[in-house]
Formats: sequence, C-alpha cells, structure tokens
Amino acid sequence: MDALLNGILSSNHPDQLKKQLLHKIADKGAQPQAIKTIKSVFELTVNWYLEIDNELASNESLTILKSWAKHNLSTFEQFFDRDYLVGLLLKKCRRECNIPILVKECLHLLQRSSIFYSHLKVVEAMAINYVQQHPSMASIVNFISLLRTFKECIPKGDFTSKFCVALINGVALVGHPDGKVLEYIQGSELIFKFINALWNQADSKFILESLKAVFTLISDESIEMTFCLGAIVQHIPKEMIDIVVRYAVFESNIDDDSMTRALNRIIGWIQWPTAINVSVWIIGFLQSLAAEKRFTVLISVTEAKIEQVFKAVELSQVRKGALNVLTHMLLSFQHSPEPFHKILPKIPRVMSILTSETSAHSQDCAVRLAYLIHCCMYHHAGYPDLYDPVMEIIKDFPQPDPEEIQKKLAETRWTNQKAGNKNYVVKVTQRSETGKTGLHNLGNTCFMNSIVQALFMADGFRRSIFSLSSMGDKNLSTKLQQLFAFLSHTQRPAYAPINFLAASRPPWFTAGHQQDCSEFLKYLLDQIHEEEKTAVKKKKMSMNGKQNQATTEEASETTEENSVIEDCFGGQVKTTYTCLTCKTESSRTELFTDLPLAFPEYGTCEKSLVGGDNKRKKSGDSAKVNDEDKKQSDSAASKKLHLNDLVQFYFKPEKMTGDNKYFCEKCGELQDAERSIKLKQVPDTLIFTLLRFSYDAKRHTRTKIFRDVKYPRTLVLPSDCDSAETSANPTDRRKSVRTMITNKIEECGINTNTSNSKGEIYSLFGVIIHSGVSSESGHYYCYARHSLFTNPEAYCDKVQDCNDEDEIDFLQNKWYLFNDSSVSHAHFNSFSNVTQRFTKDTPYILLYKRITPSQAEGQDIDLNKSLHTSEVDPPMRADLRALVNKDNTFFLQEQEAAAKTKSTKKQEAANTSSWFNWNNDDDNGPPGSCGGGDGGSGFGGLNGANRFIF
Repeated sequence: MDALLNGILSSNHPDQLKKQLLHKIADKGAQPQAIKTIKSVFELTVNWYLEIDNELASNESLTILKSWAKHNLSTFEQFFDRDYLVGLLLKKCRRECNIPILVKECLHLLQRSSIFYSHLKVVEAMAINYVQQHPSMASIVNFISLLRTFKECIPKGDFTSKFCVALINGVALVGHPDGKVLEYIQGSELIFKFINALWNQADSKFILESLKAVFTLISDESIEMTFCLGAIVQHIPKEMIDIVVRYAVFESNIDDDSMTRALNRIIGWIQWPTAINVSVWIIGFLQSLAAEKRFTVLISVTEAKIEQVFKAVELSQVRKGALNVLTHMLLSFQHSPEPFHKILPKIPRVMSILTSETSAHSQDCAVRLAYLIHCCMYHHAGYPDLYDPVMEIIKDFPQPDPEEIQKKLAETRWTNQKAGNKNYVVKVTQRSETGKTGLHNLGNTCFMNSIVQALFMADGFRRSIFSLSSMGDKNLSTKLQQLFAFLSHTQRPAYAPINFLAASRPPWFTAGHQQDCSEFLKYLLDQIHEEEKTAVKKKKMSMNGKQNQATTEEASETTEENSVIEDCFGGQVKTTYTCLTCKTESSRTELFTDLPLAFPEYGTCEKSLVGGDNKRKKSGDSAKVNDEDKKQSDSAASKKLHLNDLVQFYFKPEKMTGDNKYFCEKCGELQDAERSIKLKQVPDTLIFTLLRFSYDAKRHTRTKIFRDVKYPRTLVLPSDCDSAETSANPTDRRKSVRTMITNKIEECGINTNTSNSKGEIYSLFGVIIHSGVSSESGHYYCYARHSLFTNPEAYCDKVQDCNDEDEIDFLQNKWYLFNDSSVSHAHFNSFSNVTQRFTKDTPYILLYKRITPSQAEGQDIDLNKSLHTSEVDPPMRADLRALVNKDNTFFLQEQEAAAKTKSTKKQEAANTSSWFNWNNDDDNGPPGSCGGGDGGSGFGGLNGANRFIF
C-alpha cells in the first residue's frame, strides 16, 4: 500500500486524477486490512502531512488517515498511543504548524476511546513546552485552535499564568510576515483574544504577571522583537495602565538602555492597526519617566522615534493614536527644537494627505496637526527660513489661543510632571506660570538683576541686541545677547548670570556688596555703546586698509551710524545760560541716556506743585518767604507728588545767584544768570532716575527721600524737537496723536505745561523699586510689561470717554514682578501704591516707551500671544540657540541626577530655598529682599557674605 500511495503521488498524472486515485485509497480503509498495512498507511500519511511540501499530499493525507482510523479504531489506538502523542508534540519537522491540527483531528477520532482523557492530560502537560519549542505564528494559532476545541487541554491553576507568558514569548519571536500580512494580523489577534479570555477568568495579579513578561521581553537586547506583539495592547484592561507603568518605571529598576529599548519597541507598536490603546500606554510611560526625571531616556526615545510616529499619521487606521503621541512628544520636548525640525520637511506631504481625504476624521486631524505646528513654532521661535513654508500650508487653519498654548506647554513640560511613586524625590524646580525666567541672586546682585529684567522687557532694545552681529565672546554686548537668549528660551525656572556679572560689573564695584542700580545701568549702556562704536571703526579700518586709517577715522566721525544704545535710549538736551546783566546767551548740547529727576524744594513758593489740580500758584519775590508761603509749602509737602511735578521741575529755569553765579565771558565777571533746559532730541525709550539719595552734611551719610510720587501710565514729555514720521503727512500724524492725548490728560486735571505742537507721548513699561533706607543697602526688584503697542491713532478714538489719566494707556495691561529668581503676575496698583503699603519701598528708575505712529506694531499685536516669530524677536543666531539648547540639556541632566541620588529631606530643603515663589498678595509684605540665597546651586556664596537682608 505504501508503494501504491507513493507511486500515485510521484506519477505524472494530473492533480485531479491523482486526487481521485487517493480518494479510492481512502475508501479502502473500510475494507478489512492487515494490521501491518493499516499502521504503514498511518505512518505514511502522517509523514506526508508533516514533511512533504506538497499541498495535494498535505490535504489528501489527512483524509486518508481519518478514513482508515475511523474504520480501524483499535489499531489506531495502538498507533496513536501516549508515547506517540508526546513524541509528536516534541517533533521537529518541515511543517510543524500542522502538528496541532493533526493532534486535534486524532483526538476527534479518539473521543469514544478509553485513552481520550489521558491524551487530553498529555496535551495539557505539554502545552507550555510546545509553544516554547514552536515559536511561529501558524504553530501557535493552530495550537490555540486545538485548545479552543478541547478546553480540557488548557493549563490550569498556576500553569495558566505560565502558559500565557509562554504564548507572549512565542508571539514575540514569531518573526516578520512573509507576504501574508493579513493572515499575520489575524493570527496575532486570535492569539491575544485567547489570552484575553484567560485573563477574564483571573484577577489583576494574574494579568500583571503576563505584562511583566511583556516588559521583560521588549527590554531585552538579545531578542529581536517583532511589532506584532502590539496586538496585545487592545486586550489589556485600561485600569491596568497605571499598575504596569508604575512597575516598569518605578519598581523594575531597569537601566536606561533597557528602558529606552522597551519604549522604542512600544512606540513601534503604534503602526499595528489593532493596537487601539497603545497611544495611552506610550503617553503614560512618557509622563511617568518625566516624573522620575529620566530625561536621558526621554531625549533618546523622542529623537529616535519622532519621525516614525509622524509617518504613522499618514495611515488612517492608526492616525488618531499616532497624532496623540506626536502631540505629547513635541509639546513636552521643550529644551530643543530638534525633534520638531526633523519632521518639518515631511509636513507638506502629511497635510496634503489629510486635506485630500474627505472624511470628518481626517479633517479633524488636519486641524489638530496645524494646531500642534503653531504651538511648536510659537515655543521654538526664531527660524523664519524653516517656518515660512509651513506657515503658508497651514494659513487657512484656525490659529490656537496663545494663552491656551502656554497652559498646554506648562502642563506637558517634563519638569512639571507629578511623581506617581511615594519614594520619588519630589520636584523642586518649578518654572513660573508666567512663562518668564528669573535670575539667581549671586550675592547682593539684585541691582543687576532688576536692570537686566527691565531692559529685557524693552522689546525694541531686546530686538536690537539680538540683531547685533557677534563681536566676540569677551564683549559685553555678546554676554548680554547670551543672557537675553537664556531669558527667552531656557527651561530653567531661574538662570544664574555668572558670566554676565563678571563682564558687566564696574571695576569700582565691590563683589558681594549692594550697589546703586542706576550707576550700574549707566555703566552698562555706556560700555555696550563704546564696544559697538569700536567694532564699527575696526571694521571700516579693515575694509579700507591700514594705510587709510586716518582718512577712515575722519570719515567715520561724520558718517557713522548710531549705536543700538543711541537708537534706543539716546536723546539730546540743550542747556542755555542767559546772563541777566547783558542778556547774552551761551548754549551747549549734550547726549543723555537717562534724565535725573530731583525732588522740588518746598522751602520756597517758587517750586510749587504742578500736577494734580491743574492750578499753579503765582510766585512772588523768591527772596522772601512769608508765612502764607510757608503754610502752602508745608501743605504741599504732605501731598502726593505727581511725576509731572518732577519733570517740570527738571525743565524749570533756574536762577544762578549768590555762590552759584555764572561767569559771563562778555561781561568778563560773575553775574546773576538763568539756566534753562530743553530737549532737542527725544529717546525712543526714556529712562528717568529719581534722585532719592542725598548727602546729609550733619550725619555725613547719604540719606533717602521717601516722598511718594504718582507715576502715570501715559506721560506727555515737554520737548523742543519735531521728529519726522515716515508717512505721507508725518508731522500731522504725530501732532494729531499728541494733541489728542495732551488735551485729554489736561482734561483729567494734569497740567502738562506743553503746547499742542510740542511734547512727546510716552507709556510706562518698567519700574525698578528700591527697598531700604540707603543706596548702599536694601534690595531692588522690578515691575515690567512688554512695550509693544498698536496703532496709536486708532487708539485715540477709544479715549474720548476717559475721565481719569490712569485710563489712558497704549500698552497691554499685563504686568510682571521680577524679584531675582521669582517671577509672578502683577498689577499696575502693585507698584503705584507700593510706598503707601511699605514705606521703605520706593520707585527709583522708570522706563517709558515713546508712542509714535511710525513705531506702532501691527494691529492687535500682543507679544505674549503672538504666533508669528517675526512679531516677537528676530531670528536668533545659531550659536546663541546652540548655547541655550546645550544648557537646557544640562539642566535636564542635573534634574535627573538629583532624582537618582534621592537626597535627604534636609538636603532637599536647602536645595529648594531660592526656588520659593514670592507670595503674590502684595498686602502680606514687601515682594522680597536681597541676600543671594543659594538657589539650589550654592550661588549665594560666590561673592561673599550676604550683608543686606530685610
């Protein structure tokens, strides 16, 4: 019979004829046959089914076997005994996947046999071993089909969990599909549905054991993983996510390399079409790793997988989950733009795919992707060459609300993730909710910090500084560029400006001691001005050659352009001396970067109040002070001054008599004279320094004037210049604005002492407060807001109904309090009434922005809400961005190292001292004091003891 069967199979007959002949052989099983013949047919057909790679032999052999076994059951029982079954399940053959099918068919034949139940026990006992020894998709699928048919073969008790683990291990090793992708996917689904059915009959501990096995597999470098393991995800109960993530991140003690490998493989599952909940798992892992401060893993995974995740957005079946993961990755990876820039070239293709599809789902995804792109460009600003093409693609999509973007960025930032493990070191560094960066006090350096923060909020100046070309790392302007870059893009809650302090501290300032911030500001602006002028001269000399040095220097005196300092803060004041004897006038014009405002002397009626009720007292003989004048003087001294009083006092003509007589060249001797001051050129940014410190001759000390002053949001500055505007009718535009505002301010009861044709409009944007009793001690802090403004002509139409000067304001009413490392939201009233609440806290330096039509930003521009980088700052140089990105990486590494060391509570308390955010409730106490706390990094001890603390 063997020869006959082999002869039929090897003949040249057509397959159809062979099939008919084989069916006749199958029918012969019903006829009486010798036992030896029967067993030989069993052996041959089994061999055909498991070894011969021939579809006809495979299909017909099983038919012949079943027919002969059915009619010769006793002989079949002898043939298919226990030993044969064990050997079959251990067998290695060409068509191993057919073994479970053969066993299933044989068990069907033996259901009425006495050996049936013993055979079921054998299969149950051999189940785990079989899956381990046959890691192929078809073998496992067919074996599960056997178990689903004969449920008694499913391992029981503790072995059920082990069997699930064996199945998972087997799937992990099945290899990649050989062209039959659909069967591959269907097979994976069948296996994990079977596992899920076993899970449904067990508790969470049972499931956890299986999932631990999954995590062990995907973190093992020695195993080449297949992504079909992702099919398990949709069958895992959602309530198990936190448990599994907690185990993997907080309890498994897995090293960074293994964790990176595991997460990379999980992210690879995102391409598996049925891995419905894989995005939830991925985001859960990313958030937990951030809470654990394992930033090395997060950086590695994001940089390696961002393109793969973005590629998955193209596939409609997995698009939703891929977009969720992409959004979380890009919004949380905030220290560097690299992952976002990796996907930029691919955005046009993906957006084209999304917009070409007509389904509501694809259109919704296109809107979400456009939203994400806006968020990333908002956060990683400064690359117009990269972003302009993308902006063109998404221009028709809705733009997100920037405040919502800021909130979303704050929520997803790695350093803001909450810890889920009780043994985790609690996060100690929190970035201000304002989005602004503080500056560490390096040992009584609040005088510097307050100036830097105020200048940073001077948007025009900051833009100009960023626009400067590099002058060398040692130059102060370069140090300021670097510091501004950190304030713009660092991930640190507060930055330690050690390098800037070393470069900017005046030589006569003693390290570790409090200094005068006004003196520091003058030195800083002067040094930057001189550096730029020197750099320009050197460049011209280099271009023209050394032989033309003299000519070049001479030409530069007449043709050189203004420096950044001159453009932003430079003004000209003309001082005129008039001899009262011969009426001869002598004038000189000087440059200035700030106007020093003295407090009027109320001992004479000559210096009466000019603000407030708009009524001025006519002065009598200045040499006589009668009782009525003294009473009025005392009354004035008790009133709150207006800044307008100090400004007009500055411009008020001064009589030079007595010991202060003027030497008249025409008269040839000292004569009584009059000195007058007028502005010939007004600065773009006006700095007022209030001269609060005076020398007490009796005590031989500098004392402080604590007189309270009202600081208007909008100020009309008297001037004797007529600046040009770049428009068809430039003078008329400027005059119409200043006329409107001047008239309205005077209607509110403030005498501006200007005609409608003279004067410049300024808006307050920065105030530096001094808290203390002398300039040599105390503390400085700063209130500031952005200085961008929209069309002033359009705004003038809105002030018609204003009844109070405080209602007239061209700038956004969004103030910040910068107090060294702490930054918080503030209000105008926070500093306008600060002296009334805290008598030692007095505004010292004021910064005003000039309001002119030609300098207006686009309509409704809001620096805090701008989505277009060109509206915020010019593109940042590559070296500055690289510097910040590098430090951001260091910061994350520092955070990670701190978490791994798990410092004691005492150490944590010491490290977190300077991260304390000052209470924003102004009535609870002054905003802060100088002292240079260690800031978590020992900065306070760098420059000596902290001598001035309140």
